[in-house]
Amino acid sequence: MFNFNDIACKDVDTNLFFSELKSKNRKSKKLFSNSCPVKSECLEFALNDGIEFGIFGGATPQERKQLVSN
Repeated sequence: MFNFNDIACKDVDTNLFFSELKSKNRKSKKLFSNSCPVKSECLEFALNDGIEFGIFGGATPQERKQLVSN
């Protein structure tokens, strides 16, 4: 497991990760590209639970669908 204090998005309004605006999607994905220490765990969580909305681990719902289908 991980320490909550290590999460890059801990102080970010969660609405950022559930927006349909491309500008907000880019901003939320950038948080993960800045070497978030729990990026892979976050993505794995979304994939394992079949989460269909929001940015998790730097991946959009469409990107996660592609990962699962490959």
